[in-house]
Amino acid sequence: MSLTNRAVTAVAKIVLLAAVAVVVPLQTAFGHDPIDVDADVFPWSSVGKIYNSARSSCTGSVIAPDKVLTAAHCLFNRATSRFLQPDALHFLLGYKGGEYRSHARVASYVLGPNYKPDEVSKSILSDWAILMLTEPLSKSTTPFNLAESPPVAGERIMVGGFSQRYPFKMTADTECAVRGVLPTGLMVHDCAVMHGVSGAPLLMGAGQDVKVVGVHVATGGPAGSIAAFAVPVSSFAQQASSPSH
Repeated sequence: MSLTNRAVTAVAKIVLLAAVAVVVPLQTAFGHDPIDVDADVFPWSSVGKIYNSARSSCTGSVIAPDKVLTAAHCLFNRATSRFLQPDALHFLLGYKGGEYRSHARVASYVLGPNYKPDEVSKSILSDWAILMLTEPLSKSTTPFNLAESPPVAGERIMVGGFSQRYPFKMTADTECAVRGVLPTGLMVHDCAVMHGVSGAPLLMGAGQDVKVVGVHVATGGPAGSIAAFAVPVSSFAQQASSPSH
């Protein structure tokens, strides 16, 4: 589920109000396209597609055998102005061409404590959600660790997910970077992301040492420019480490 135009405009205002020194100047476009990646090979094997009863989808990532990280707005049905029930959510790993390696159901979820769907600009740092699965995933699935410190401008990251343009395969930008961090802590990045990638993890590292530094939540920017925004790991780290109920 994507943010509405009104919400994107509100997010863009955050950037315009930010101190110029904090954020690297925005580009007029991402400048490159995402590439195909193998959803059965780590780290992408721990990134999955979230389907819901509202006939829309987002991206999520495994952060514990029974926990999946995504964006809060992915769980809100704007047609009914209500949050979706947990049993309406499906998490698919290894998804490609309509088939998948594993399927998980959701027992419950926790939203960012201050998230308000109609006040995105004020509550964007709470635009995160952690899904508690009905059963732990297979031991062959490696949960991501969360980064202990926030990234800084210029650090390389990766973002992958299931966009509306390529809904039946995972694509990723493996050559992008953090552009800056706003005074609020909101991260600005230049990864090539599209609708459907909301909720995808911002990843840093290589090999088996890949950690989550944030979760992608929106795109927007001044006229003629574009940037992407992510909630930092510090916003949800405490909840992510809490025992499952």
